[in-house]
Amino acid sequence: MDLEQREINVGTISPYFEQYFGHKPTVVAASPGRVNLIGEHTDYNNGFVLPMALENNCVVAVAPSPTGKHRWCGSLGDTIYEIPVEEASEKGEPFWSNYVRGVVALLGRRGIEVGPVDMLIDSNVPRGGGLSSSAALEVAVCTALAAQFDADISSKDKALIGQAVEHEFVNVPCGIMDQFVSAHGKKGHALMLDCADLEYKLIPMDDPEVSVLVLDSAVKHSLADGAYGQRRKQCEEAARILNVPSLREADLQMVEAAKAELGDVRYRRARHVVGENNRVQAFAGAIATRNWDAAGVAMRGSHASLRDDYEVSCPEVDTLVSLCDSIPSASSIYGARMTGGGFGGCIVALVKTKDVDKVGQELLDAYRAATGIETIYLVTRAGDGARVLSRK
Repeated sequence: MDLEQREINVGTISPYFEQYFGHKPTVVAASPGRVNLIGEHTDYNNGFVLPMALENNCVVAVAPSPTGKHRWCGSLGDTIYEIPVEEASEKGEPFWSNYVRGVVALLGRRGIEVGPVDMLIDSNVPRGGGLSSSAALEVAVCTALAAQFDADISSKDKALIGQAVEHEFVNVPCGIMDQFVSAHGKKGHALMLDCADLEYKLIPMDDPEVSVLVLDSAVKHSLADGAYGQRRKQCEEAARILNVPSLREADLQMVEAAKAELGDVRYRRARHVVGENNRVQAFAGAIATRNWDAAGVAMRGSHASLRDDYEVSCPEVDTLVSLCDSIPSASSIYGARMTGGGFGGCIVALVKTKDVDKVGQELLDAYRAATGIETIYLVTRAGDGARVLSRK
């Protein structure tokens, strides 16, 4: 069984748009979800992350509304909501509309007035599995509206707008990674981002013999906003003790030297962040040279650190990662790790393409046997970032 691979494009969304609104869309735009290959809980520590855009996208179709009001439909078959233009920059109902409202408001602050539009949203980015369906939505909406109103919005600004929407309209204090790779992704490439200054480089990841397998644990333990904030605070405290602006400026020698002063928890949090930054750089070098064994070593080290030092994994995710070393086709897996914020969600693995479906099925069967949980998987390659698909 595969995660949703339903094809969506101009040809699939346009007939629905015309059926719902009585006229054709003038702009259709798309933006992808993402999987973070390595670099977890480093973003808010000014560190490195290395995600890639998925081939799964959120597609947004828009056109001027003849009613003088916005008419928005959040998914195929959903209710069409009429929203007065003067209320569209404020939080409101339904909840999903806040992602659109936020983009409208942030564009308005840049002097881009969004007149009444009809909008239909469709997506095959899985929701709730840590693959950034919300970032795909924000960036796709921004790309579509910018094209509709002839606004020149850079990829970087689309990412910053999406992040601001999360902060102000959805109350999620996220970093920049998800929106950044959704806006900047390139087919056949992973993206290494320096969260300190938003400089990035695209790294070829187009070896046909290696595929990315994403497998959902099908559990989401409450990350208690407290757990995220607690770890962020612990990292900030560790940086102060180490007398550096952020843990990005620390190295493992400094962390070891201050072990007693840091105390056990802050020591382990700092060791994870510093070590993870090193692993991101090692992973980048490995995939650039197609040294998949070395990439796998970095992934395994990342998971162990997230489990033991940062303590954001959970038994189900640990089981999935462990099964990657014990299923019959384990030799076809270069490496695996949890991906996303933690406490559930997905794992990501680098797998030999010729065996990827066999590996996926073996993992489903073994995970069901170990936990009783039925789940799903996605096989993907690096996809393109935000783009306009059609403009009339």
